[in-house]
Amino acid sequence: MKTRASFAAALDPKRVLAILILIFAMALGIGFARVASANESANSKDDAAIKEIVAGFSNGWNTHDAHAMCASLADDVEWVNWRGEPLGTRQAVEDEHAKLFADLYKNTQRTDTVKTIRYINPELAVVDDYWTMTGARKRDGSDWPYRAGYTDFMMAKRGGRWIVIVSHTADFNATAPVK
Repeated sequence: MKTRASFAAALDPKRVLAILILIFAMALGIGFARVASANESANSKDDAAIKEIVAGFSNGWNTHDAHAMCASLADDVEWVNWRGEPLGTRQAVEDEHAKLFADLYKNTQRTDTVKTIRYINPELAVVDDYWTMTGARKRDGSDWPYRAGYTDFMMAKRGGRWIVIVSHTADFNATAPVK
């Protein structure tokens, strides 16, 4: 009889409900963990691709090759430089930097470090890039030995490839131009 009583106690509706809730919660938790793991894996591949784009930009800068620097820009990129001057095409950005590399930036070296990548959706990301630069000259010809700032890139995945569609730059030690 003790066995029947134990069995009856085990079938208590509250206890059965609690066990079912626990099983459901565990299954749900495992499902969420799998989704998070899949998203993390996808993001890690995209993170690497995005960091490669920024590295390519930096490498183009450091070789003073405006065409290589701009290879990852959309044709209709919205580019705003550190002085707030907008350029509306990849070709305009390339032409401007070709002039700068021939003159004020011909001895520059730039280091870029991606600080954050925030995905708006699987094909749109905002990238915060901290940069430093040495070897520049100001427009008045004086040396500008060290610069640092942030660039916010908005990148889109088009045709399976990440490209820069918006770039806004801030220079931490910029001064207003003399008029």
